[in-house]
Amino acid sequence: MAYRGYIASRPVMGERTPQHVQNLVVRDYAWRRGLTFALSATEYAMPDCFMIFEQVLDELPRLDGIICFSLFMLPGDAARRAAIWHRVRAAGGSLHFALEGLAVHGDQEFSRVEDIWTARTVMKESEWQPSTAR
Repeated sequence: MAYRGYIASRPVMGERTPQHVQNLVVRDYAWRRGLTFALSATEYAMPDCFMIFEQVLDELPRLDGIICFSLFMLPGDAARRAAIWHRVRAAGGSLHFALEGLAVHGDQEFSRVEDIWTARTVMKESEWQPSTAR
């Protein structure tokens, strides 16, 4: 079996990374950890679209897991992220995030992902915005 890559064709947390660069990051992550890498699936560009990710999740019985380019490719809704983790766990797989160098094999590790997500969201919301009034 192998790990399917998952990359984006839209910005991730407001940043654009070319697909070929995302794929290099995912492949390098797999290589450094000795994981067998299957080709990456590329998500559609529409905001909040996870059709391709759903197809990858459907492949889980034939995969060891999924290597996402970034954990911030997951849905913004915590309940949806938890449902994804439960599907991966139920299939006996693991979830990896190449850019952040994280591997999720259990609930404790998934809690860490949620902590990182929360911290990043709070930071993003509290970013200084220049005043337009002069």
